[in-house]
Amino acid sequence: MTGDPRVVRLLLACYPSGWRRRYGPEYGQLLCDLRVQRHPLLILDSLHGALRAQLAPGGLQMSARSPMTTAVWAVGLFTVAGIAFQKLSEDLTGAGGSTADALRAWLVAAAAVSMLALLVATAPTGVALLRGRDRRAWGYVAVPVVGAAAWFGVVRALRAVGQPGGVHSGANLAVVAVVVLAGVGVVAATAWAASAVLRRVPAEQPARLRPVALVVLAVGMGATAVLALAWGLSVRAGDPGVVSGDQGLVATPFVPSWVATVVLLAAAAALAAVAGRRQIGLAH
Repeated sequence: MTGDPRVVRLLLACYPSGWRRRYGPEYGQLLCDLRVQRHPLLILDSLHGALRAQLAPGGLQMSARSPMTTAVWAVGLFTVAGIAFQKLSEDLTGAGGSTADALRAWLVAAAAVSMLALLVATAPTGVALLRGRDRRAWGYVAVPVVGAAAWFGVVRALRAVGQPGGVHSGANLAVVAVVVLAGVGVVAATAWAASAVLRRVPAEQPARLRPVALVVLAVGMGATAVLALAWGLSVRAGDPGVVSGDQGLVATPFVPSWVATVVLLAAAAALAAVAGRRQIGLAH
């Protein structure tokens, strides 16, 4: 730009980085030619355009309410629920017979399909990130790595101390609460970082990629919730002692842990379905 005034640079800085790369030089030159610093109404109009570019759900910059942001948070909730199911079921192999074990295997497959669908939906953004579209976005990529390392450090430190008292002692429950809350925090931070990267990094999307991927994501999550429900019913039918005993999380009653896990899985599937429906709407 020729005669690049400070006002023009400030106005351009208000626009998304992807927008600036594509339109910045021409728009900046236009603002200079119009001597925008002398026209308050033009400044306001430019700021309004920057706001619309930041919030445009179908443009290069996704808004915080975009379908992909909703899908990422759905996967975060799904991950928490999946970990809870894993802890609940890992010591119950054989309980409920072969039917329960088969349902658990199908559940794992459905969850894997869901995760694969999310990877497919976010693949173009990953490629754009690797190509250096926005180098500052790599700071967000470090969030889950640092968070996971911190969580494992907390777990190792607590294991070194040893189990304080019995399973139901206040000290042990406090330790479990710290581990669980730290893990949920890492998952939430990862979802936030992934959403930020998706908003910051522009990427060309095949027309049907995200709609199809988000539908598969929702269907896979829904199937996982149904299979978790069927698994618990199968365990109940095959081994009633498990249901009436303290086989739940942290040696608590089985039924509340199982029901809560199914509810969380279903809630994640519902969020993913909302994201898929909105993405289909944008595609049309």
